[in-house]
Amino acid sequence: MGLLPVGHAQQPRSAFPSREVQIVVPSEPGGGYDLVARMLAKGLSAELGQSVIVFNRSGASGNVGTASVARAEPDGYTLLLTGVGHLVSPLLHARPGYEPLKDFVPVAKIATAPNVLIVHQSLKDMSLAQLLQDPRSRSGGFAFATAGYGHSSHLATEVMMSRTGARWLHVPYRGTGPASKALVSGEVQMMFVPAGTAQTVLATGMTYALAVAHPRRLESLPNVPTLAELGVKNAEFSQWYGVFAPAGTPEAVTATLHNAAANFIKDPTTARQLRAMGLEPDPMGKAEFSGFLAAEAQRLETLVKKVHAEGAEPK
Repeated sequence: MGLLPVGHAQQPRSAFPSREVQIVVPSEPGGGYDLVARMLAKGLSAELGQSVIVFNRSGASGNVGTASVARAEPDGYTLLLTGVGHLVSPLLHARPGYEPLKDFVPVAKIATAPNVLIVHQSLKDMSLAQLLQDPRSRSGGFAFATAGYGHSSHLATEVMMSRTGARWLHVPYRGTGPASKALVSGEVQMMFVPAGTAQTVLATGMTYALAVAHPRRLESLPNVPTLAELGVKNAEFSQWYGVFAPAGTPEAVTATLHNAAANFIKDPTTARQLRAMGLEPDPMGKAEFSGFLAAEAQRLETLVKKVHAEGAEPK
């Protein structure tokens, strides 16, 4: 079931919101979360008739900003925009300061950022099948970059390896930027890159896109096949962007916010802007989003436990 937006003329005037709304982004300005949050803030401001601002509060792998929202007054005036890391961080840190499914109520899912498997040009003559059959894929002879332990780029690769039997060497970096530079320079041979970043990495001419870890081909990379098309089934792994409020926020308030987000996402201009960033609009009803989060939390816990069992250490 998708979001069920309510038309402007049909929305009764309510007490909420009567003042400024804040969206907390638990990372530095300029990243994917920040860009989506600023788009959303502009859209929500128009829908709600109140100012909506973005406040970046980074630190401790996103835990500082996320925990601050968990402790905020549950009145709808302090929201959180986050993604996969929201569920992964408590699996990696003993005291993250929040419980993702207990301390928050989901408001709306905004978009998905598919991952693209990009390889260095030294492998340009290899198909995915040839890459996987190469003895180096079984012995750690190929290295893959990630934006850090437990990052979406890391987990996407772990899913890929679990489906194919590949054993590539993990080389974590401090962020997507340094990891991408390592790939372009040839320090590593491959990396799962968010679709929004893929075009920049590919524009260097030192890399090429091998496959998309998404159920469908992307409008931004129409000639790049999906992993499933290449014979690797059930290996999709994407970043996603969702809005949350502190647990205990009244249902009427979250419904107002949900409907405002629905109107934002359904706007054709919004869809074009998101796709230009390499994102896919991905609206869900509130109940559907809750079910997605429960399933995603279970999947990620299983995956992270598997990584720990195989001897990987957090960086």
